[in-house]
Amino acid sequence: MTKPSTGMGRILKVSIQTLGCKVNQSESAVMEGLLRNNNYEVVKQSENPDICIINTCTVTAKSDYQSRQLIRKSIRSGARVIATGCYAQLRPRELSEIEGLTTIIGNSGKEKIVSVLRAISNTNGQKNYVDKCAVAVSSPELPLLTQPYHSTRSRAFLKIQDGCNFSCAYCAIPLARGKSRSLNKDVLLKTVDKLVSDGYREVVVTGIHIGAYGRDRSPRVTLLELLENIAADYPGIRIRLSSIEPQEFNTGFLDLIERGSLCPHLHIPLQSGSNTILRKMNRGYTTEFYEQLINTIITGNPDISIGTDLIVGFPGESDNDFNDTVKLIKRSPLSYIHVFPYSRRPDTRASLFAGQVGEKIKKERVSTVIEISNN
Repeated sequence: MTKPSTGMGRILKVSIQTLGCKVNQSESAVMEGLLRNNNYEVVKQSENPDICIINTCTVTAKSDYQSRQLIRKSIRSGARVIATGCYAQLRPRELSEIEGLTTIIGNSGKEKIVSVLRAISNTNGQKNYVDKCAVAVSSPELPLLTQPYHSTRSRAFLKIQDGCNFSCAYCAIPLARGKSRSLNKDVLLKTVDKLVSDGYREVVVTGIHIGAYGRDRSPRVTLLELLENIAADYPGIRIRLSSIEPQEFNTGFLDLIERGSLCPHLHIPLQSGSNTILRKMNRGYTTEFYEQLINTIITGNPDISIGTDLIVGFPGESDNDFNDTVKLIKRSPLSYIHVFPYSRRPDTRASLFAGQVGEKIKKERVSTVIEISNN
């Protein structure tokens, strides 16, 4: 195989920088595997890469800012820069205004990263970009999920699905990722087999909405069935769940934990301890349901670690609403809390809601929750 070069006999050096969720991390690891298999040298940003790939996130305004910051820093280093990920998918025209950015590709373009690199190596760096979210709704049965995976981490991320069927009022990710699409179970088991043969001893099952896994398959399959198959076929590895919605929790997960197949760690997002706010968020459960679920899990399995996500300062969140949240998390047996100030995302329903909360109040509420989490 001919090694890609700068034209002066030197192999092209590429860095990949990743923002955001475990899905992005999984996709970056696959891109790295693809590049290594095609004789690119994958290096750190500090090692003067010829090309920088920035895998962006758009879950909050801060994520957007950090993405732009990384892109500009990479451009200043003299490298050619490719932007991909959810921010690139949703607002490519916005990113295209950054002077010096070479190429913008959507989420579904990641599996073509080698072709993208070859194309920009053979051009004078003309900028091109995608501007249609339709790119996001491609089936996930793509080489991206079955191609070589490379990571310096001791655990591997197994992306089992993409997209989300929920319509939470604050979230832009379904716009960037499309509806839920599940990967074939047999393909996933083959992927696990490859990861095990490569030496990984822990697999993190991840996706945008893993609780929806298999609902779009025929015949239908469930997340629990997939986990049980992995546990049965590969008893020597540990399985870890990334995040599961409360209304999609299955007590069968606890059986896997008791057998030692599934790590005794669960991440079950709450988002708010106020039923009023949960309804406005369109979360589909109540605080009573959530609290009963957590207490049931802990009562039968006191050694399990449970973490959660909270959004504070959602439009219309009153002091009473926030106090309901504080009371709930104080009495809940949670191990840790990831707290985020509400971030107004374009094209989401919540961005149009009245009662937007001021930044000062958001910061105060974040500090309060962090203090509770630390305690």
